[in-house]
Amino acid sequence: MTQGILALVTSTGCASASALQSLTDAMHIPHLYVQRNTEGSPRTACQLNPSPDGERYTLAARPPVRLSDVMLTLVGELRWQKFIVFYDSDYGKSLIATKKILLLGTK
Repeated sequence: MTQGILALVTSTGCASASALQSLTDAMHIPHLYVQRNTEGSPRTACQLNPSPDGERYTLAARPPVRLSDVMLTLVGELRWQKFIVFYDSDYGKSLIATKKILLLGTK
């Protein structure tokens, strides 16, 4: 991790997303925010705050449920050895629990 944070991918609630957006905007870090309900279906869009300098580093998306499989494939294909998963809901916990064996296999 000598290069620092290259990008941030999160799937949190609206309040956490807003806080992370402020951080990523201030540090000029690309941020992909995946909006989900606890059932795994897309939720209504969260209102994100505009940056003071007008630059936006956050992209909010509401993809289908299969996104977790896509993220795991990406981690495996790029052979990432370190990554952090931010979550603040049961959806995030269930994602971690169901994919834990696959995540451990990428070390």
